[in-house]
Amino acid sequence: MASADVENKRSLLERLQDNYRLVVIDDDDLKEVNTFKFNLLTLYILLSTLLVLIGALAVALIFFTPIKRMIPGFAIGTDNSQYIEMRRKVDELEELMQAQEAYNKGISNLLKGSASPGDVPQKAETGENTAGETSTPVTTVNNASMQEASKTKELNQLVFASPLSGTVSAKFDPEIEHFGSDITAPKNTAVKSIMSGIVISAEWNVDGGNTVMVQHPRNLVSVYKHNSSLLVKTGDLVKAGQAVAIIGNTGRLTNGPHLHLELWFNGFPINPENYIPIN
Repeated sequence: MASADVENKRSLLERLQDNYRLVVIDDDDLKEVNTFKFNLLTLYILLSTLLVLIGALAVALIFFTPIKRMIPGFAIGTDNSQYIEMRRKVDELEELMQAQEAYNKGISNLLKGSASPGDVPQKAETGENTAGETSTPVTTVNNASMQEASKTKELNQLVFASPLSGTVSAKFDPEIEHFGSDITAPKNTAVKSIMSGIVISAEWNVDGGNTVMVQHPRNLVSVYKHNSSLLVKTGDLVKAGQAVAIIGNTGRLTNGPHLHLELWFNGFPINPENYIPIN
């Protein structure tokens, strides 16, 4: 009874330090094969260390080897090169769709009442028009409507800055839906805004590549296409002569660095060369 009381009074640490012997005996001749001495404290430390090492090894295998891709949901991480590449492509497609939508919306705003970017509103064929007259029903662009728009007195009173110095390689020709002038210039030439205004679109689209649209006073819009890079973003305020892009060769229907410059007034495309100094 006394020994049992003494045993109960011993601390847990003292009990863990009790020595034990593990004897291995041959079952055939009952000879002692090997003997192992240990205590519970040492055994606990060894098992804990082993578990920690196994856990660390498992974590290392998951984080630093392709095994992580076999774990559902874990493979979607920033270190997964395939996932990153897929996300990049998806983001590019989303940006392309947004840019195309913004471009189509901008063109729709430019062409008042037109059904598509290829249709431009035409003024009445008879009678004299005043500077404040609004456009009438939509018809196909023809020389008469272009001449009528280019004769407006409002534009003759404005002062335009040159977008760049270069050579006109393709002239304004609305009959083939070429609503601007192509101006060739050396690579990396800065493209400048012809007047002060606000950037209503600075996006990439399939046809025009990197394109900038600037809304100016008196319902005038200038468009700069095929740039290699854009220096402004939608909503920026720009001054006359401020660089808005770098000349380039992006988009379709282009064969070398050049600027496709368009000028729209009251929803009509007009010949930029009649008003803007180029050379």
